[in-house]
Amino acid sequence: MNKIDNNLWLGRSRTEPPQPLTLKPKSLLRHMMALGSSGSGKTVLSKVVVEECVRHGLPAICVDPQGDLCSLALLAEDPEALAAKGTDPALAHAFSEKADVVVFTPASRTSVALSADPVQTDLDKLPARERVYALSATAGMIVSLLGYDLDSDDAAGLIAVFDRILNQALQDGLPMRNLADFSTLLHAMDDGAREVYSRYLDPKKLDQASRRLARLDVGARRLLFHEGLPLDIDLLLGRGTDSAAIEGKTRVSVIYLNTLNSQEDKEFFLAALTERLYSWMLKNPSNQPQALFYVDEVAPFIPPVRKPACKPALNLLFKQARKYGICCLMGTQNPGDVDYKAMAQFGTWALGRLTTRQDLAKIQPTVKALAPVDTDRIMTELPAQTPGQFILLSPDNFDTPEPLAVRWLYTRHETLDERRIHALALERWLTRFGELEARLEQREDAPESESAVKENTDEPPAPLATVESEPGTSPDLKDLERMITATAAEFAQKHGLSEGQARRILNDLLSKGLAERFKDGRSHRYWSLSLGLRPDLGLLGPVQTLMPAVTRERAQVLAETYRERRTLGLLGDDEELEELQLEYRLTLRVVFQEKIKHGLWKRLLGHGEYADLIESVYYHPKRLEILLFDPQTGVRFHQQPDEHASKIVDFDGATQVVRRSPGEIHFNEQEWRERHSDETLMEHLQNRFPARVTAVEPVFLPVWRALLSKPGQPGMRVVTLDGLSGNPLEW
Repeated sequence: MNKIDNNLWLGRSRTEPPQPLTLKPKSLLRHMMALGSSGSGKTVLSKVVVEECVRHGLPAICVDPQGDLCSLALLAEDPEALAAKGTDPALAHAFSEKADVVVFTPASRTSVALSADPVQTDLDKLPARERVYALSATAGMIVSLLGYDLDSDDAAGLIAVFDRILNQALQDGLPMRNLADFSTLLHAMDDGAREVYSRYLDPKKLDQASRRLARLDVGARRLLFHEGLPLDIDLLLGRGTDSAAIEGKTRVSVIYLNTLNSQEDKEFFLAALTERLYSWMLKNPSNQPQALFYVDEVAPFIPPVRKPACKPALNLLFKQARKYGICCLMGTQNPGDVDYKAMAQFGTWALGRLTTRQDLAKIQPTVKALAPVDTDRIMTELPAQTPGQFILLSPDNFDTPEPLAVRWLYTRHETLDERRIHALALERWLTRFGELEARLEQREDAPESESAVKENTDEPPAPLATVESEPGTSPDLKDLERMITATAAEFAQKHGLSEGQARRILNDLLSKGLAERFKDGRSHRYWSLSLGLRPDLGLLGPVQTLMPAVTRERAQVLAETYRERRTLGLLGDDEELEELQLEYRLTLRVVFQEKIKHGLWKRLLGHGEYADLIESVYYHPKRLEILLFDPQTGVRFHQQPDEHASKIVDFDGATQVVRRSPGEIHFNEQEWRERHSDETLMEHLQNRFPARVTAVEPVFLPVWRALLSKPGQPGMRVVTLDGLSGNPLEW
């Protein structure tokens, strides 16, 4: 077992007799790629690598687009079952003793919330050459957040302008602290200053970008920059005093991206994470492995042609990481959809089952370079491999290709949804990291409090305690969060205050943008915005949303086709696309049970006379019309579309349902308040169909709202596209 003890044990060879197959930990510095079609076992293999890294004390940052990696937090339950699969339970126990697996959820309190401001505060500490790159990368991230295609001429001009502004601020000794600082500076520029940048971009387009930038910090999207702990590599690696580390444990940080609304936000967050990791490794160099960076299903983030916000950062990291002790692990089922220049940086390849001609053609040059004698044999074997079988190409570890049978995981291999992640978070992480967040917030506020005391030494003391005058002792945001919602009287009674003191504390939270309130009878009721709930609308838990199928980039292309153009190219003005917003429309899903009479043939075969079906239909919230959906033609409504409700074709099976906090999505609140009652919908469906209603529940449909304007004309025209098909939506 010494070979297994000292190396990363992946499984056994598929030769006789089977031998343990291991990788030297240091060989991961040349990076590893796991390829294989859906069901080939590439994610299991990648999780095996993560488990082995933890066993050897190497922390890992794992980017999880789908929930497959979150189950690293769930240990295998049965040692005997592990032994039966050929995995030593003692190794699994060693992993459990050493691993500190934490799930982070960007912009969401589903688990440990994580925020990412694109503007780094420590750019002035980087070497001059690296600072130039970091400024350009920051400018690119901001432009991508504004919805621009990074390959477009407008985006190139904006990146140049933003780069110059950031650089000038740094030279003037006024570095930007955050995106809000940058937005304020851009908005405050006078015409003369804007004219300086006209060599890069039309000033009108810079004005338009400035307005878009100001709107970024409004509404649910602001959670991306402010909600939870700031993105920090030491936190993710469990290093230092501000990481809530557990002594003797190795951190595995799983970043669950599905709490982000759009592919563009996921690309931005991954870009910010990669930029932070790149800056961190420059300041913490090592010639030995010091961390693993793993992105599952990497293809959408580093495609061969398109340039998402994270692509430049990933390319640079893959090139440079090995020099600084960062090991990279990537997995994809679509090698044909990954930039070949990025793939060239990987030294260990695990090839699972691949069947398409495009995928096989994409990897053949790599196979030929690493195993020229065996290329034909390998290319023939790949389509015939079964789940868990791989061909391992690793010149740093093996002289020839090795056929691998992946070992059984020490952990469970399950896909966790947000409900299960939240349950785990309540049990394991929210208290520990909530305390860390509170401590960091208190520290951040401390200098301001001290300076305020110095400036006001001659002022008489305040007669009553406030949040500022008694930091650490007065009730605060966390206390409000625990109450979900409270009036001033309830808050006062809970914390032993006068009602006046409670009201001042709550109004202070309100003025800082940390809380909100609504009228409840004669009193105001307060709640913390960080919870992501909407008690003012009766929404005290997550709501169901349909996952958008149309990306921001695709929506922008579609919206451009609806712009009004000059008549004959001469008369009038062309419309301009001012803004593209992801919003949600309320639908009411009615779940019902319906009896459908079997045909003669099924009755003869003994299936009985009727089939009991449990199905659902979707209603417009204000009109008693049933929603129909087709991927080609989009959404439409009908009074009574079919003889049987169960035959109505809608969203079921067309997209995924994702549970989100209601405070994270933008929707028409008036429509929610004026929606039909559950009883009205139940009566309407049962009067039209032979069905028994069992439930009524809100489901939110994603839409892209395009704002179009003409130069010099007031107002804007709105075009709404449904977020599943991209077709115009009449609501």
